[in-house]
Amino acid sequence: MLPLVTEPDALTPEWITDALRASGVLPHGRVREARWKMIGTGKMGDNVRYELAYDGAPDDAPRSVVAKLPASDPTARASSAAQGSYWREVSFYREVAPRIPMRTPRAYAALVDDDKASYVILMEDMRPAEPGDQIAGCDAARAEIAIREAARLHAPFHGDPWLETLPWVTQTTPENAQLGQMILTTLWPGFVERFGAAMSNDGRSLGERFVSAYAGFALAYTGPRTLVHADYRLENALFGTDQGGPPITVVDWQSCLHSCGLVDVAYFLGGGLPVAERRAHERALVEVYRREMAGLGVALDRDECWREYRRYSLHGVLITVLGSMLSGQDERGDRMFVAMIERHLQHALDLEAEEFVP
Repeated sequence: MLPLVTEPDALTPEWITDALRASGVLPHGRVREARWKMIGTGKMGDNVRYELAYDGAPDDAPRSVVAKLPASDPTARASSAAQGSYWREVSFYREVAPRIPMRTPRAYAALVDDDKASYVILMEDMRPAEPGDQIAGCDAARAEIAIREAARLHAPFHGDPWLETLPWVTQTTPENAQLGQMILTTLWPGFVERFGAAMSNDGRSLGERFVSAYAGFALAYTGPRTLVHADYRLENALFGTDQGGPPITVVDWQSCLHSCGLVDVAYFLGGGLPVAERRAHERALVEVYRREMAGLGVALDRDECWREYRRYSLHGVLITVLGSMLSGQDERGDRMFVAMIERHLQHALDLEAEEFVP
């Protein structure tokens, strides 16, 4: 059995050989050398690329692979373990990824320990695809690619009771809602101290109201549910480049929810598009999503689709507060969270989302 290892140096050529053999992509030969370097800007875990050299391997053996490992930052690692984030992502790659048409990296190995504090995922390297930039944002054309791809996750599980049997998919229950409100109200003062200058008076007022009433907000939705990524944003997607790669590949499955699919749509558009670009294109992009779902066999009412999009413009506030306060602090991360809270609060204000806050 492949042992669980969590340090970059511990993924030796022998370990990677065994993982690739077990996954069926290395029928013969062995990894002779695995040179690694850290990549990406993940907040909840570390990403490492391994450049591989072989003895006796087939020509189509992977020339590089990527490993996801626990965060080296102790704050991020502790909060990820407490939330079950590593367990959730391993479970996604084991149980769900093979069943959906959404493009995700192939996982060659996915291991987590019993206390959910340590994990390793060895996966397909999607290079030359590149992640989006949350600070810079994107245009409507790139957002449309992401919105169409979201439907390929949501449609297969729309209204599927199987999701309720998966312990790693977060369900919306009174207990979870109350816990979420407790965490948010605890974190909010520190969040305001760090990022208050990025909030308008109206935005801060809406944020305070949302945080104090989160439990009621979370429990108010009673419509059909599906599998939701829940952190569906630019830097959790890899986009194809002129050098190659699929149009989009979706990564970072540590936050999966059983909820309304418009969570992902609203979060991506609200945080990924600059405000003027989002205002100009969001109705058309929500309609793209609705039609894509219809093409995949799920009929959504136009008015209800827009209503839930408006409701879940507030999801971005939730994730920005949690993401910034439960991970280690760094200069780029702070700039990213400033961009996110500015856009998400303005999104909620533009769509009059206070209607959905009890």
